[in-house]
Amino acid sequence: MSAIAFPRTWLERRRARRDADFWIGHGFESRYPWRVEELTRGRERRGCARALRGVIAELEGRKLPGAAPLRRAALRPYLPVLEAIERRLIAPRPVSAAGMVAVNDLLTSPTSCLFAPVERLEECLVGILERLEVPA
Repeated sequence: MSAIAFPRTWLERRRARRDADFWIGHGFESRYPWRVEELTRGRERRGCARALRGVIAELEGRKLPGAAPLRRAALRPYLPVLEAIERRLIAPRPVSAAGMVAVNDLLTSPTSCLFAPVERLEECLVGILERLEVPA
C-alpha cells in the first residue's frame, strides 16, 4: 500500500484529495477510485446540495446575505439553472466525480462564476449541470 493511496495524516489526505480532484477534473477518474467514491457518495452530494440551497435562498432574498461576496444581480436570472444543479445532486441517479469536482469548485473557489465576473455565466452553470451526468 502506498502512502499516496492511503494517506495517514489530515494534511496528507487533503493534499491527496486536491491532487486527485485536479486529475479527475481532467478526465482521469479511473486512476483515483478512492476519491471517486468519496465524491459521489450521498454525504458529499447532500452537503453540496445544502450549500447550493443556501446560495439560492440568498439570491431569492429568503436569507440575509452572508460573508461570501456572491454576484447577486448577475446570478438571479440563472436561478433555474442553480436549482436544476441542486435537484440533480439530490436525485437518486449516480453523478460523475468530475461533475462533483466542478460543483465543489463552484461553491468554494474564489474564481468560480458565483464570485468572480465571467463573460459566459450561463455556459458556466449549464456546463456544471452537464458534467454531473455519468457518461454512457
